[in-house]
Amino acid sequence: MLNFSHFPPPHSGCEMAKIIYDFLEDWGIERKIFSLTLDNASSNNDKMQDYLKEKLLLQNDGLLCCEFFHIRCVAHILNLIVQEGLKVSGRAIHKIRESIKCVKGSEGRMRSFKACIAKVSGINTKMGLCLDVVTWWNLTFLMLERALLYRRAFTSLAFEDKSYLNCPTNEEWDRGEKMCEFLHPFFIMMYVLG
Repeated sequence: MLNFSHFPPPHSGCEMAKIIYDFLEDWGIERKIFSLTLDNASSNNDKMQDYLKEKLLLQNDGLLCCEFFHIRCVAHILNLIVQEGLKVSGRAIHKIRESIKCVKGSEGRMRSFKACIAKVSGINTKMGLCLDVVTWWNLTFLMLERALLYRRAFTSLAFEDKSYLNCPTNEEWDRGEKMCEFLHPFFIMMYVLG
């Protein structure tokens, strides 16, 4: 990552390529570039890549102008893999998310939930519940990781509070646990790549 830059519309691939090339020239590194790492944004299209290749080829005989010029962003690829994986457990994750919203959305229900935590044995954590942001899978991982610690308290709350309708079934909790196990290595990889 070399720079962040604001530039006015249009944000077409060609316009972005011109700005990128201008920066490379300003920094005096246009002769040293051999590849680009880009995500799959629509503006990172073939026109953008072709423009940069042509401009850079004029400056640099060693440019890898073939298949290695554009290297896809590993973090973006991981994100695409994880987003597909999350679709498998969509309903279970939705019910866990709604359960957390239910508890956190009412002081009275939070008190009842804390009473359920005290009532069931084996919950020895000070980590609280957290909600995710649907588009940030790493927060979905953290949400699941914490909610699973309180699984039995949620089940107890469902017995105590008949208006709590989103309690995941045992099968849904198991699916949430499997998804958490699936997400864990990706979470670690994103932390390392971060």
